[in-house]
Amino acid sequence: MAEPRIVELPRQTAAETEPMLAPARQPDPGPQRTPRARRLLEFTLSPFFVACSDVLAIAAGFWLAYFVRFILEIPAAQEIHSARAYAGMLATATPIFLVSFTAYGLYERRNLSSIIDQLFRLGTAVLMGMVVTVAVSSFVVRGWPDYSRLLLGYLWVGCTLTACLGRYLWVLWRDYLAKSGAVVRTALVVGAGAAGQRVAMHFKCAPELGYRAIGFLDDTLPAGATIAGLPVVGRIGDLDAALARCRPNDLVLADPTLNDHELLEIVNRCEGQPVTVRVYPDIFQMLVTEASLVNLRGLQLLGLHATELQVWQRTLKRLFDVAFASAVLVLASPLFLLIALLVKMDSPGPVFYSQERVGQDGKRFHAIKFRSMVQDAETVTGRFWTVPGDSRRTRLGKWLRRFSLDELPQFVNVLVGDMSVVGPRPERPMFVAQFSELVPDYLRRLRVKAGLTGWAQVNGLRGDVSIEERTKYDLYYVDKWSLWLDIKIIFRTTVLVLRDPSAY
Repeated sequence: MAEPRIVELPRQTAAETEPMLAPARQPDPGPQRTPRARRLLEFTLSPFFVACSDVLAIAAGFWLAYFVRFILEIPAAQEIHSARAYAGMLATATPIFLVSFTAYGLYERRNLSSIIDQLFRLGTAVLMGMVVTVAVSSFVVRGWPDYSRLLLGYLWVGCTLTACLGRYLWVLWRDYLAKSGAVVRTALVVGAGAAGQRVAMHFKCAPELGYRAIGFLDDTLPAGATIAGLPVVGRIGDLDAALARCRPNDLVLADPTLNDHELLEIVNRCEGQPVTVRVYPDIFQMLVTEASLVNLRGLQLLGLHATELQVWQRTLKRLFDVAFASAVLVLASPLFLLIALLVKMDSPGPVFYSQERVGQDGKRFHAIKFRSMVQDAETVTGRFWTVPGDSRRTRLGKWLRRFSLDELPQFVNVLVGDMSVVGPRPERPMFVAQFSELVPDYLRRLRVKAGLTGWAQVNGLRGDVSIEERTKYDLYYVDKWSLWLDIKIIFRTTVLVLRDPSAY
């Protein structure tokens, strides 16, 4: 749930990109460009442009593989093949690779955002493309030369890396255009409640998405009111006038109180308008979206969740946890000793601090951490969440928390089976009791083991943030678990630990 789940209604016409006639207080839409220049910039953001860059990446991957094998001679080659001999193979492989990339969804916009996801897909797609290319070269084309087998291995690595690099540069270019306002889609949000504000704030906090909310339509607030820094431009019944005045690219329906008839009326009124209608579903709509229909001899049952991991999934996750935790504990043992020494030198008290937490199925355990606060901190101040500038932290503790180094001993909890490397962060019993009363479905996050890091944390929900929002991300992880999702979260955690200053 890295971003609000917006379901596009496919019947709508493609959105135009004219600048909105915005009020003066609206953000600067960016430098004005001629329609031709704007179309050129938009072309660079199209999947077709990505495919063109892949053609160059495939050629670069071939050249890199040839360079390493026959120019650098790693290892020493008994026979040096001419580069011209591989030109035919490149010509054959390029269209095959592009078809393979298409088959693996590498030109779908929803798969173009995460480089980590693309790396896995690219590696698989390149491998399949190579298999087909070798089959074609061996069995279809007569007189095809005998190529170096080792070069094929270099080719797989080279094409995967060059294609990934090209897509990474494309993502940087896309984010630059979005942040600079060169190419931005304006969105008018229907509903100024919690769901609508969530959409607007997400667009504001993630300018690289290329969306900018410009206002709300809402029946419960007067026109001109300001919500989340944006104006209420009118009532839902004023839709036609609002579209003519604001000229948004997208109309986001984020009012869960709208019934089916009202939703259909809005969609019909947008027919023929240059606006794309999108829906941000509430939690029930999201459950139904993920539902599966089961027919039990004529009895139709709608299955909304299957949160229990199967035996093979639990086994796979546990094996990964043990292997990963063991590797960290061995490789980071010098760092453990250094931190332990610094903790003893920094302030009086024990090196480690354990605290009771609630894990899978409500089982309680003691989470281990390096002590980052003064001794007996809770005895003096009472129990409450850590906040920015917390006076209970030691000098060293401030830096341990900044880089999450105080959490390293919890790999021991992972090894003994109390926790997992990835999962919802464990809370204290008093907080679990409190949150379960306030947040519907909160206890469902206890269906899996608690983790050192989680989907909520890598999406910016760490520290003193809305428990409702954090729970939604935790439940997404519970419902969508896969080993690849765990690996992706670990990679993103590593990046965030180094870049995100929000830890305290």
